[in-house]
Amino acid sequence: MSTLTPDPELESELQELYILVRHWQQDIGFMEEELQFFKNVLNKYQPENPGDNVELKTTVFGSEIAKQEKHLAALKTKIPDFLHFLEPFIGDIKKDMDMSFLAKYNQLQTELQQLFTDVKTTKSSLFSYTEGLMTDHK
Repeated sequence: MSTLTPDPELESELQELYILVRHWQQDIGFMEEELQFFKNVLNKYQPENPGDNVELKTTVFGSEIAKQEKHLAALKTKIPDFLHFLEPFIGDIKKDMDMSFLAKYNQLQTELQQLFTDVKTTKSSLFSYTEGLMTDHK
């Protein structure tokens, strides 16, 4: 039976990955604040005489924000779970790694990137919409 020799490069990469995933938690916190800001903007910039189109837009934006909040809540659970999964590999390189390690990381990264994209799209659309409302009131 052979023992594996420690690989300092792998150890370093795993530590960097751990730090990156910890930064994702900060990103989630930022997006949480963004979504709250979007809700405030949506509530604040309503025309005095809203028509059907305004009510529909408000409903659509509200629905998108709610969907993103739900996605964000799921990620708030998945990220700490992945960190917990990652911890045994740091400092104990003898622990066997398999493809599930990479699959879990890639899935989490993809979900986070999708949420970033969705929030950015909502932000752009919401700001264009409210800018139009403000222009109409001048």
